[in-house]
Amino acid sequence: MPDNDQQNQAEFERLLHRLVDGSLDHSEAERLESLLLDQPERQSLYLEYMSLDSSLIELGEVSKTAPELTFGRPRKKYLVSFSVWALAACAMLSLIAVTLFVSSVIDQSKQLTKQKTTEPLEGVSQSTERNPEQEALSEAQIIAGHRAVFRGTQSATSIGSHLKFSENYMLQDGLVKIRFASGAEVILSAPALFQVVHNEKLVVNLGKCSVYAPEGAEGFEVSTPTSDVIDLGTRFSVIVAEDGASKVAVVDGEAEVSSLSSPRKKTLLKGDTAYVGTDLHLMEGDRDAQSDDYVASIPDRLISYKTNQDELGRAVDLSSLSVQRAGVDRTYHADDFILPRVNHYRPGSNAFGVVPANSPADEHNRFGLMNLMFASGFINPGGQNNLHEGEFILGRDGTPGMNLVFDQPVINSPGPDIIIFDAQSIAHSLEGDVFRLYPQTDHPDAQPMTIRKYDIDGHSAEAQIMTGCRLTQLSPDFANDGTPLPIVARSQLVHQVPSRLFAIGIDLDDMNIPSGESITGLFLQDAQDDADRVDPVVIVGLPPVK
Repeated sequence: MPDNDQQNQAEFERLLHRLVDGSLDHSEAERLESLLLDQPERQSLYLEYMSLDSSLIELGEVSKTAPELTFGRPRKKYLVSFSVWALAACAMLSLIAVTLFVSSVIDQSKQLTKQKTTEPLEGVSQSTERNPEQEALSEAQIIAGHRAVFRGTQSATSIGSHLKFSENYMLQDGLVKIRFASGAEVILSAPALFQVVHNEKLVVNLGKCSVYAPEGAEGFEVSTPTSDVIDLGTRFSVIVAEDGASKVAVVDGEAEVSSLSSPRKKTLLKGDTAYVGTDLHLMEGDRDAQSDDYVASIPDRLISYKTNQDELGRAVDLSSLSVQRAGVDRTYHADDFILPRVNHYRPGSNAFGVVPANSPADEHNRFGLMNLMFASGFINPGGQNNLHEGEFILGRDGTPGMNLVFDQPVINSPGPDIIIFDAQSIAHSLEGDVFRLYPQTDHPDAQPMTIRKYDIDGHSAEAQIMTGCRLTQLSPDFANDGTPLPIVARSQLVHQVPSRLFAIGIDLDDMNIPSGESITGLFLQDAQDDADRVDPVVIVGLPPVK
């Protein structure tokens, strides 16, 4: 190419770049026009730049920044063949490019939005084997839980819920049991961060995981930030520290473990352990070391309760209970319950009774047999900061708290033997009020217990809203049987702040009552740990397990 042509070509490319940058002035535009005349290759390059570069970068602003080059008034043969055609083609290509680009941006925006909704937690290890349908529900199902509290997830985590593929679940408190499609069962202990990436693969980034894989579930896999564990028909536990280090212990059967840095696999037998540190080095543990990390089952507990409801769907009274005792789910109905009698009530600073909102105006609470109505009973019993020592004094000047005597002895059987409901205002703690129980029994080694956590609390979907009620403020005056009387003869305004019904199953084992032995009653006190007071509206004993 002659030197002059090379210089013109270089100048053309320079001016074309300035055009793309939007910095071309009028004189340079005229010079660019002259360089395009009689130059089909340059004209094609101009059109390509305009359609593929300027249109994309400037989002359709090409028509505003590109000069209207007239090309060829001096050369008539290009007046129609290039100038008109070029401008029309530029406009058409620009329009097409803009349309395609805008469509692309919209599609990318949708994809980005979708990606953000399933975006992993910062710093959390993600499996590379992601399920193609990220939003789809897996076959892994939550089948049990014990005081389980999840944090930071919008997905359902109640009993019976299926987990979403590749969604991070943070178990903040308690235990949860998950069953997979093959029949493999996993119990996770809080704090635990995990996700289901396949129907037979669980990623655990933090926490304790106990796996039971029955026959037919071989091949179930647990992946951690440092290791992979494949079940070969066994029971094993995996513990993952916050730094990602993992420990594997086989309780029964076999499992295969490998470090993520090496394809070498190590088969672990019953009693074997292995450790993979942050250096990704697989180390065998002490074969004689016994591991207590494996959780074989969810503890016996109150699972749920059913109620008769008012026209607004609020709980009026207790109809049945579902309770796990000796590892078996059992259902108890109203006729099965052992009810207590109240024969002593001494409050703290505020003495209240509660009656149903639709009860007669002169209704108030009296000593005697408790019923199954939630909006009925003495609330805000007194208490003390420390455990009570010595005998309990009943009567108007007696020990702060509430005394209960069961109609028949409650016998210590496996699992919960007594169920206590606390009416907790939605304005108060989700954890419920702390209280103490003192058993009435002849057994010399019996001891009191302090209740700090409920089986069903404000974090539980099972906690129902209580029906409407009236508060009756109690006076220092007493009836002949010692029942505190209301300040006024008429029950007062309907309480406007709803309450949820928390519940806890009490195992007499925790009061050191031997199996088969019994208690005849309880003395209940608030723990006086804060300004809130427990509201024990329904208390029932359960018959012994046969």
